[in-house]
Amino acid sequence: MNNRIYLVAEFGILFLGLPLLFYFDLFAVPKIAALLGVTLGIVLALWFDSTLSFERLFRQPNRYSVRSLAVRSLLVALFMLGLVLLVHPDTLFAFPRKQPVVWIVVMLLYPLLSALPQELIYREFFFQRYRSLFPSEAVLGYASALAFALLHIIYDNWWAVGLSLAGGILFMHTYRRSGSLYWVTVEHAVYGCLVFTIGMGQYFYEPF
Repeated sequence: MNNRIYLVAEFGILFLGLPLLFYFDLFAVPKIAALLGVTLGIVLALWFDSTLSFERLFRQPNRYSVRSLAVRSLLVALFMLGLVLLVHPDTLFAFPRKQPVVWIVVMLLYPLLSALPQELIYREFFFQRYRSLFPSEAVLGYASALAFALLHIIYDNWWAVGLSLAGGILFMHTYRRSGSLYWVTVEHAVYGCLVFTIGMGQYFYEPF
């Protein structure tokens, strides 16, 4: 019972408290620094907690369907293209056109500094740590998607939250099917790079 209370409190602090602190500007720390700090804490928790599996992070990815990922990525790209043309046609491919060097840097760093830490926290750690709090694997998965969407309130716009909810649902399904941090990180990285490239990246970025 005490362990369950501790898990609920920990869950509330990490997945509700921290995003709200940033949303209300009560935590004067750069967002990327906070993300990497939490990631380091998660890695240490996986390392020292005997009930969790740190070795899972280094296992070989299974034979997940690359063709399936390619098809979904194409559909996401087409959706993003239509969305940008509908709501912000002036931003279509604006980032690579106007700031090609910065765009290349973002494409190289986003998978490592954003996609991987988020998937480590919201899929690998979330599924291992909080499984006992939910009645089924499906409910656990949708809870991870909702928590992932809530994280994006720090950008103070509904586009970030809504698109992140959709992405979170896709990512949790990929994680449940593949059981692989590798594949869900690849998928997250691809979709994130598409968002920045096609023209919705302004909703997912704030200067330090």
